[in-house]
Amino acid sequence: MMTEKSAQKGTTKRPGEKLLQFLRSRQEDRGSMANLRCMLVDSKKHRAWPYVANFGGIGEKHCNKVVQTVAGLYATHSEETHDGDYGVMCRKLLSDDERQKLNQAEGIGPVSRRFQHLLAADGDEIFDRVVRLVLRAKAQDIPVNYEQLYKDLLDWEYHADWVRVRWAQSFWTPEVALAEEEAP
Repeated sequence: MMTEKSAQKGTTKRPGEKLLQFLRSRQEDRGSMANLRCMLVDSKKHRAWPYVANFGGIGEKHCNKVVQTVAGLYATHSEETHDGDYGVMCRKLLSDDERQKLNQAEGIGPVSRRFQHLLAADGDEIFDRVVRLVLRAKAQDIPVNYEQLYKDLLDWEYHADWVRVRWAQSFWTPEVALAEEEAP
């Protein structure tokens, strides 16, 4: 007979899963979403603390800032996808003209430069740079893979180079990134 404890051992929670379940459950609660958007404004963060406290969202450690950033962004732009990573989302921000130039290696445009700036982030600089591009995605109705973003931002603290490479592959060589995902 399987006990509750052994059943829990068999299910592995993905990083950020509980936070995202909470955010999805509050998506229609305009008051909660307004308070959670305050996570993106330093002088107003305290308004969101009651909502993010159970997920480790209070404090200035890297892991706290991951929770704060994802919660604030989700409350701002809750349109989400479960496909691709942040590089894929940023590639969708490209205009047709910029995409064509990029595919023909004729230089880079404004989104590409902003993406390069994002990849050059050291430590906690990543959070503000991610916010700017997600706000741009909101303006263009482009969904965000918040599950993957949460994991990648968490990994950024110790494995930033790995995350950079994956995002860069998804952005500049989407066919290669897609082939690697489909490989057995």
